[in-house]
Amino acid sequence: MALTASQVVAMATLSRPETPLFGDHPWRVIAFRWVLLVTCTVLGFWNTIAAVIDELRAQTLILYVPVPVPVPVPVPVLVVLSLIAVVGVSWRDFDEPPIHDRQTDVIVGIVVIVLAVAGKLLVTPRYGRAYLTSHMDLLALWMFVLGASILLFGLRPVSRYKWAWLVFLLIFPIPVRGLVLALGGTSMAAGFALVLMAVAATVVAVGRTWRRKAVAALIAGAVGLLALLVLNALEAPRNVLVPGPALIAAVATSGIMLVSYRRRGGRRWSPPVRGEVKDPTVGFVGRPVLVVVLAAILLAFIPTPPVGSTWQSNTYPQLEIGGQLNIPPGWRQESVRVYGWVSRLYGPGAVLTRQVLVQSRGTRAFDKFARPRRVVVDSVDSRRPLALEVYPDIFRYDLSDERSNEPVDVALPFGVRGKMWSVVDDARYLTYTVVSWWWNNGRRTQQVMIWAVDDHEPAAYFPEPRITLLENLTSLMTILLRGNAVLLDTDPQYKDRDLLVGLAGGLVRSQLVEVARAEP
Repeated sequence: MALTASQVVAMATLSRPETPLFGDHPWRVIAFRWVLLVTCTVLGFWNTIAAVIDELRAQTLILYVPVPVPVPVPVPVLVVLSLIAVVGVSWRDFDEPPIHDRQTDVIVGIVVIVLAVAGKLLVTPRYGRAYLTSHMDLLALWMFVLGASILLFGLRPVSRYKWAWLVFLLIFPIPVRGLVLALGGTSMAAGFALVLMAVAATVVAVGRTWRRKAVAALIAGAVGLLALLVLNALEAPRNVLVPGPALIAAVATSGIMLVSYRRRGGRRWSPPVRGEVKDPTVGFVGRPVLVVVLAAILLAFIPTPPVGSTWQSNTYPQLEIGGQLNIPPGWRQESVRVYGWVSRLYGPGAVLTRQVLVQSRGTRAFDKFARPRRVVVDSVDSRRPLALEVYPDIFRYDLSDERSNEPVDVALPFGVRGKMWSVVDDARYLTYTVVSWWWNNGRRTQQVMIWAVDDHEPAAYFPEPRITLLENLTSLMTILLRGNAVLLDTDPQYKDRDLLVGLAGGLVRSQLVEVARAEP
C-alpha cells in the first residue's frame, strides 16, 4: 500500500523514549547533538572553511580576522561573538513543554536545508569572478546550520535564539565589507565594525529588558572604543588591533552584567550545573538525523570557485613594483595619475597608477585613417596577493551594467601568462578590449591591465578607477535573480587583440629585460 506524504513525515517524526545510550544525562544528549551539528557543518562546507582560512591568513581586514591567541587554525571573531550571544541566552530559565509532534520541525528544517544546498550548488557559481567578495556559500552555511538545528533541537528552541541567529547572519560578508570601506578601509575601521558586532552580541547575551539592553550597549560600546583607541595608540599589530577591542568589549561587559544581576537576585541567570541541566525539548530525533548527515555528504561534493589560483603569477625577484611602468619602443606617455585610495582595498602601500600611452606613429592596421591609437595602462599592487582576488578589477571600475565574456589565455614573453576579455558598454555604445596579467617579486604582487576602446577619438571615454562596491550590489542582485547570463557577452569581439597583445609584450620586455640581464 502506498504511503501519503503526510504519513511519511509522521513516520519520520515519531517521538520515542530517550535512548539508553546516554542514560539519565541530558547534557550528554545535548553535547552529542552539538558535536553532530558542528561535524556535519565542517563536512558539508570544508572547502568554504578552507577559503575563509586562506583569507584569515592573508589578513584581508574585513570580517574574517584571527583571534589574537596562538591557535592551530584561525577562528573568525564573529563565531566567538555569536557563541557569547548563544551562551548568554542559554543561561536563562525557560519553561518549555516537550515537543512530541515534529511534523512542523521536519518540514521547516528540510526546506531550509534544501535552500542551503541550492545556495551552494546554484547560486555560488554565479559569482565565481567575485567569489571571495560575495561568499554566497557562507550564506548557505548559515542556512544549513539553521535547518540542521531545527531538525536536531526543534523549531521552538531554535526560535528562542532568534537574535543570536541574526548576529551569526553577519557571517555573510557584503554588508560588513561595505561598512568598513565606507569608514575608510583601515584597521581602525575594521576594528570599529567588529566593536559594533560585539555590542550587538552583548545586548543579545545579557539583555533581558530594554533597560538592560541599553545599559549593555553603552558599556560595550564605551569599553570597545576605549580599547580600540588604546591599542591604536600603542601601535598594536593588526591581528590584535582589529579583533582585540571587540572581544574585550563583549567579555568584559557580559562579566559586569552577570555580576550585577547576581547581586540583585531575581530569576536565575548563570551557568547551569550538571544536575540542573533540563531534558532537551525534543527527546528523540530519529530519522531527521539522516537528513542532516546525507545533506552534509551531498554538500561536501559541491565544489566552490578556486581561491588563490585564478591568475598565474610568475616571480621575478629583481622586478620593481609600485612605480610607473617603463614605456616600450613605439609608444609615448601622454599622462600619468596615481590613485592612493586603493590602499583601502589592498592594504597599506598599495597604489594604482594610470598611464595613458599613445602610439608614436599610427598605422592603418589599427585605424583606417592611420591615427595613433590611444590606450590606458592601469597597474595596481599589493603585498597581499589574495586581496587582489577579494576585490577583483570589477570593484575598481563602475562596470555594473556592462557585459563581459569569460577571459581567454594569452601567451606573453618571458613565460608570462595573460588574459584577455571584452567589455561592452551598451549605454555609451562602446566596446573595450582588455589584456591583463599578474606578476610578483616575492614581496609585492602587481596586476597590469591594458584598455583599448573602439572609439579612436582623442576624447574617447575609459572607465575611471573608483571604489564601486555599492554600485556592484545592483549587479549582484541581478545575477541572483536572473543569472549571470544577463551580464555575459556571448559573442566577444576582440577588435584590438593584435594592438594590445603587441603592447603587452613590449611592456613585459621593457620591465624584464634588465631583470633578465641582472640575473646570473
